[in-house]
Amino acid sequence: MKPSNMLNMLGFGKLGFGTLGFGLSAALATVAHAGGFAVTEQTAVSSGTGGAGVARADDPGAAWHDPAALADGGGWRFDLSLIVARPSLEARALDGSWAASTDAGWSTPPHLDLSYAHDRWAAGVSLGVPFGSGVTWPTTWPGRHEIVATELQVFRAAPFVAWSFGKLRVAAGAHADFGRLQIARDLDFIDLEGDVAIDMDGHGFGVDASAFYQARPELAFGAAYRGRTRLPVHGGANFTAPDAFSDKIADQAAQSELVLPDQLAVGGRYQRGSYAALAELELTMWSTTKQLVVDFAQTTTPDVMQDQRWHNTVALRAGGEWTRRKLTLRHGTYLEQSPAPADRLAPSSPDSTRLGLSAGASWRFDRTWSVDGFVESMWLLRRDTTDMDSLQASYGGHAMLAGLGLRWTP
Repeated sequence: MKPSNMLNMLGFGKLGFGTLGFGLSAALATVAHAGGFAVTEQTAVSSGTGGAGVARADDPGAAWHDPAALADGGGWRFDLSLIVARPSLEARALDGSWAASTDAGWSTPPHLDLSYAHDRWAAGVSLGVPFGSGVTWPTTWPGRHEIVATELQVFRAAPFVAWSFGKLRVAAGAHADFGRLQIARDLDFIDLEGDVAIDMDGHGFGVDASAFYQARPELAFGAAYRGRTRLPVHGGANFTAPDAFSDKIADQAAQSELVLPDQLAVGGRYQRGSYAALAELELTMWSTTKQLVVDFAQTTTPDVMQDQRWHNTVALRAGGEWTRRKLTLRHGTYLEQSPAPADRLAPSSPDSTRLGLSAGASWRFDRTWSVDGFVESMWLLRRDTTDMDSLQASYGGHAMLAGLGLRWTP
């Protein structure tokens, strides 16, 4: 039997590893997410303004959004945010013959920022989940031979140093990513069925840079670059198959490589009286995700190659915040493109453009301690697949997110 025929027999010929991320897998529950598998919601403060935060200088969360902004001599800063998300994703047959929804529990990704600024320099670290995704379909749904469940989890530690040159501040740093990829699906052997579970993990490194410019007391601009990470992953594949196929697909080691994309964000903040407006544009280089190859240890089991051909995307975020004494109120919106072309739309990656609306608030207890909160509603705009080799379906959905944060500032 030719390798390509064996691939189709196993169902791997259609297997898609690009998963969809919305919000948020840290601790790390299965979640579905649009906009590739990037996690937008990082802190309770920036999430209240649609994720716009690259030009905000008064927030410890700048350790993630724009570390250069922290080189202001302001001393210690601390932020801890916990975000919960629950997605609802639906697939419908293009001919209307069936419909299925994903099973998704609540996810609770945490985010921690810590920094210290003195005189003209600053240093700190950001800890969080910049990428994460997953989708879990019912075990009896019509697409179970393409996918039952996928989950990607990435934890990042990103230390930095920053320096002030007056109105201009700059920062440089590095990040270490620790990732885990899990895949489960049923296998169709015509009269019988089997299944496969793949579990791989690994780590990689990248570089970061940012700049912040305080043009006037009421006007600031920020830019941040987070470099790509090549993430080799290694693990195993466990097969359950009829006896006639067991020698071809025995349990064995497996390996692959993920490429986490470069991201570039630029934005501004304008303060007028008690109200501040924020806007941000983010470019994500999803074109780094061209294909994914899973290499099995045994030569009798054909390797899997998934051609993804994702394209670069732009996200637009905007919001505002109004402050009166100890209370701050926030609002925001965003639009994120999907990187997946329609001919690559599949149950394993039902990716879609997403539209979000958010609202948030902060209360300052005293000079140093504040509590933050936000709520967000996000829509996955419905799309139809044009891939004739995949399940003929349309995909769409909705998610609710909420978060709480605790900040300490001088």
